[in-house]
Amino acid sequence: MAEQQIQHFSHKHPLIFKKEQNDSGLVFCSVCEDPVLGSSYTCNQCSPAFILHKSCADKLTPEIHNPIHPKHPLSLHPPQNGNFCSDCYQPCSGFIYYCHVCKFGIDLKCASKWENYCHDHKFTVLKNRTIKFTCDVCGKDGNVDLYLCGICQLMVHKKCSWLPRRVKIGDHNHRLKLTWRFEDIYPKKQRFCSFCNRHMDQSRAVYYCHECCSYVAHNSCATKETTPDDDPQHKNNQTKSDPAAQINQTKSEPAVQINQTKSEQAVQINHFSHQHRLTLITDHHEVYKDKDKDNDHLDDRIYTCNGCMRPITTTEAFYRCAGQEESSCHFFLHLICAQFDRKRRFSLHSKHELTLLPRAPSIDGVFRCYVCNTFSQGFGYYCDNKGCDVYFIKEEGFYLDLHCSILWEYNKSLKHEAHHHDLRFIIKQGSSNQCKGCGASKHIGWFSCTILACNFNLCIPCVKLPLTARHRYDDHHLKLTYRVTDMLAEHYCEICEGPRIPKHWFYSCSDCDFHCHPHCILGRYPQVKLGGAYKHDTHPHPVTLVYKERSVIPSDKREHILDCQACGEPCEGLVWECSKCNVNIHRKGYCRSTKEDKSVSDLNSGLRLKS
Repeated sequence: MAEQQIQHFSHKHPLIFKKEQNDSGLVFCSVCEDPVLGSSYTCNQCSPAFILHKSCADKLTPEIHNPIHPKHPLSLHPPQNGNFCSDCYQPCSGFIYYCHVCKFGIDLKCASKWENYCHDHKFTVLKNRTIKFTCDVCGKDGNVDLYLCGICQLMVHKKCSWLPRRVKIGDHNHRLKLTWRFEDIYPKKQRFCSFCNRHMDQSRAVYYCHECCSYVAHNSCATKETTPDDDPQHKNNQTKSDPAAQINQTKSEPAVQINQTKSEQAVQINHFSHQHRLTLITDHHEVYKDKDKDNDHLDDRIYTCNGCMRPITTTEAFYRCAGQEESSCHFFLHLICAQFDRKRRFSLHSKHELTLLPRAPSIDGVFRCYVCNTFSQGFGYYCDNKGCDVYFIKEEGFYLDLHCSILWEYNKSLKHEAHHHDLRFIIKQGSSNQCKGCGASKHIGWFSCTILACNFNLCIPCVKLPLTARHRYDDHHLKLTYRVTDMLAEHYCEICEGPRIPKHWFYSCSDCDFHCHPHCILGRYPQVKLGGAYKHDTHPHPVTLVYKERSVIPSDKREHILDCQACGEPCEGLVWECSKCNVNIHRKGYCRSTKEDKSVSDLNSGLRLKS
């Protein structure tokens, strides 16, 4: 089919019709300078390309009579340096309508009855009049340049009248459509912005997904978000500047290569995180038989997933290393953890693309998650862009563990049995919130009650707590309990024998009258595998990662707190331990340099992988 061409008066070369733009990025009309989101005409002979909206081509005329300058007709003129609009007094970088006699020019948006591409009706522009109003788009007050739509009863600022009809943001798979009033799409429904998690104003313009119906965003959130994924040049620059991208050089390859049976069940996969093939396990009988040889007691947790570091239960199918028996390679993955994208962009860190790392670049693979502020040793989405202004610990970069990425992506609204209202996922730095589960306040990610008067907040570690747990001291399942029956009585943990705060959550067994702290049964860092041996650059022997804390019992002989070999301070928390030398070293972040010992920088250099 021959290309459709026109010879338009605004350009010297023929223009070729394009039904829609490709995915090379956002382009602008050379005449009106608004984004081109639909059909257009393009000149292939000019560089940079001359692009014209189809609507501009159809409606523009070489000459207009405008009531703002009734003496003479105004002719359409191409851009020139130094052009100013005589109506809005702004510099004109695009085409203008110009009167040679009076040296009078106005830009296209100030031309009378100029139709707004983003709205179905024509705005009436009231300029140079002091009229106080509240913009129906941004909610801010204004007193000049009122754009009025009498049909829709809209009053907006000039800049707010030109919102694009559709936008594509990196946090969502579909294009978002503009609606000038939120209540027209979601009447009498209280919703939250899917981008920033704040309340939606019922009377404001928003962007929504007409395919999902559940995704809605403030117009300010949607229009400030860009999609550099569509820009090949950006992709190349990002890969060169991001060390994490260089780790996964086969970026275009799928994360999982699958061998399937006739029933399309993936029985074996090649996963980028592991050197051996992984086999699907659906029958737990043989797994129990193998594990029973080495363990005297079993519960419903078989193995720990190397992706999310959470237990794999007897009801779940999972992948394990196909060469486990020959190589003693204990590697396991939940089905969902094997399917995460290797490159993702999240709205909570929208400036840079995050890379899924199977192991953090420290000798033990431990990192601190930005959202939940806890250590993890599994897969993590990672950003190490040095220009990034969102850092939790600058030396470590931005990390997001798999569980938090799932919570952010899919469970922004949560119903928890500890509270009767819905909880909403929010990101709030420097928050004064206090968790109802544990009393903690130093967190960035929270689930907060949508009813502000409740003042009910949960930190992410408490949201992650399993509803039931098992302990070798009790034959029954322990249930996560949210309150005690007697607030005045003294309460103690049956494991550490220390006191419990009555208003904080705990695990209990009503049959055995057994009660304990959550951390005493799950550990302080349940997503970190303790006991692994690693080579430390500052010590001649392999060191073991352990957790140490002082006992609540005075003179407890089980307590074994040693001074750090590097800084001389007591070693508590995550600690490197050498059993041969009876030496302890802080894992990271606690040591202070002294004259006698190595400097902190020397110690920390040993915690990084050698390049």
